Amino acid sequence: MSWVVLLVMIAVLLSTSHAAPVRFYVSPQGNDSWSGRLVRPNAQRTDGPFATLHRAQRAVRELKARGLRQPVEVVVGGGIYYLHKPLVFTPDDSGTADAPVTYRAAKGATVVLSGGVPLSGWRRVRDNLWSVPVPDSVKSGEVPRLLRLGDRWAIRARHPSFDPRNPRTGGWLFADFHGETPQSAGSREYLMFREGDIPHWRDISGAELHIFPAWGWVNAIAPIVQIDYDARKVHLPPDGYTDDIRPGNRYFVEGVRDALDAPHEWYLDREKGELLYLSEGDTPPAQPAVLVRLDRLIVLKGEPEHNRWIEHLRFEGFTFMDTNYTLTTNYYMPADAVIWMSGARDCVVSGCTFRWTGGYALRLEERSERVQFVKNRVEDVGQGGVILVGDNASQPRHNLIAGNIMQRLGLVYKHVAGVYVITGSDNRIAHNTIWDTPRYAISLKTLDPTRQSHRNIVEYNDLRRTNLETNDTGAIETLGRDQQDTGNIIRYNLILDSVGMVSTPEGKIVTPYFTWGIYLDDYSSGTTVFGNIVARTVNGGICVHGGKNNLFENNVFVDALVEQIRLQPRDDFMQGNRFVRNIVVYSKPESTLIFSWDNRSDRFAEWNYNLYWLRGANLRGINRRITPLGTFEEWLKAGFDAHSLVADPLFVAPEKDDYRLRRDSPAWKLGFQPIPVEKIGHRGWR
Repeated sequence: MSWVVLLVMIAVLLSTSHAAPVRFYVSPQGNDSWSGRLVRPNAQRTDGPFATLHRAQRAVRELKARGLRQPVEVVVGGGIYYLHKPLVFTPDDSGTADAPVTYRAAKGATVVLSGGVPLSGWRRVRDNLWSVPVPDSVKSGEVPRLLRLGDRWAIRARHPSFDPRNPRTGGWLFADFHGETPQSAGSREYLMFREGDIPHWRDISGAELHIFPAWGWVNAIAPIVQIDYDARKVHLPPDGYTDDIRPGNRYFVEGVRDALDAPHEWYLDREKGELLYLSEGDTPPAQPAVLVRLDRLIVLKGEPEHNRWIEHLRFEGFTFMDTNYTLTTNYYMPADAVIWMSGARDCVVSGCTFRWTGGYALRLEERSERVQFVKNRVEDVGQGGVILVGDNASQPRHNLIAGNIMQRLGLVYKHVAGVYVITGSDNRIAHNTIWDTPRYAISLKTLDPTRQSHRNIVEYNDLRRTNLETNDTGAIETLGRDQQDTGNIIRYNLILDSVGMVSTPEGKIVTPYFTWGIYLDDYSSGTTVFGNIVARTVNGGICVHGGKNNLFENNVFVDALVEQIRLQPRDDFMQGNRFVRNIVVYSKPESTLIFSWDNRSDRFAEWNYNLYWLRGANLRGINRRITPLGTFEEWLKAGFDAHSLVADPLFVAPEKDDYRLRRDSPAWKLGFQPIPVEKIGHRGWR
């Protein structure tokens, strides 16, 4: 190769990698017949922004088809864009590492992408009942289940009515006994209701049952087939629902015209093309009134099976609103989402806001990898933040979910998480702030040997007020049903207030109830749990359910109610675990220090160099079983905690949840290392 040719090639590379991006513009005042360019002096009459993102997408695709190798930006002006169909991207829409394709909100502008249809023309029917016509597009297809009025969801007509003073514990009915005792077996095909609990409604077409079946781990939403008032049975579809309905399971019914009886409730009569709303007093419905239409807004669809990926596509600065949720029999893993990525690589969602949407913000599947979901806000949503799905061949890998704020999740489905890795490996979940969830903040599932979640890193996350509506759960939860060492790492997370809730067979709601901070469930093995701070749980800072070769080191566990550490051996598999250099502090002498289902001493290969402190009582003087082997003294005599200490760890300000250690803390002598709390949460993301 001659020097001349080499210099020409270098010049070409430099010109493409540093070239200014080609820009198209979109505005609510635009026109899809225009050029998509800014209007400049001496511009042609057709110059000006597009009106829709669909037209801008087509312009980018046409430009790329002509061989463009520069970066492309679609700059979207402030306003609300109601999408009549999702934006679907294919490999033909891809950018490259040097020339990515970016869709972004204009600097300083609020750009809302809505999957709903605005309603106007309200008229008063009588008193505080209002009516508005709905477009023909709403009369068929998926049932719209969400209506936004201003900056809140209205309440779909339900019985019993929503209780705003007790939003989690009020507004429930409770399933009745099938026989004469609370232990009577349940059914998957019908619910027994108590005498008088369900009125004799004239029409139940479209009615849906929202229920927490069985143990109260999940909620299910099922269409009602029939109500037999004589037998007091609500009949459900004959298949597809895996959990039985038991006495005391809490429920309500939604979508019944006759149940429209409380302020802020609404009902959609699709046959008449009319939506009814019950206001408070004489106040008309708040504006804007937006009825959901789409269950997703952006779809990235690659073809990894043909080695055709969708790559280097970026979305920045948008606000996404108004998407629907769908009914599913797989209610352990509901996975509606605003953005779907299949076969996507090196794509980015950054600086976006997801509010009042029915599903997750982002769904990753079909070998999507190196996707970044960073510095976004996910608030007031029906499900969660990010969900990863697939099997070992198709699972998402090497993705980054970092620097996000996620709060008030799971407003519809409850078995959800801020980040739910149903199947995914080699992903990093870091520096997120996740508050107020009905179940997990973060979950890593290995469902079986064909669906594994291995080598994930969960670090520097601020997780508060989790498990508010379910039980038998943790703020961070893993599943290990392949019985293999996962290589998952859980480190430097702050977990405060893992709460828990259940309803009893008699119909009483109990909270807090049966939760942990970090729950290694169903044989989870080979997990490193290092440097976490966990305070105020129910049954312990950690729970080990049958797994082996797990390391718990350098953690701080504070003030669980019932037990501080919980061990749940299932069989001989649970061996080789290590619990070293941890701090355990609590205030209730009646609490158990280390609970175990058995008294075998071979479950842990090492348990040593820990610091324990029971405020206001002598841990060594408690004369009852508080360890797997009996008293704390009997535990020591068996060889555990030989070099551990019983002493005040001297936290800086525990009343303010500041669990850093003072310089004179005795924990330093045990080799405890400082926890970098300043890096925890979204503010620590760089």
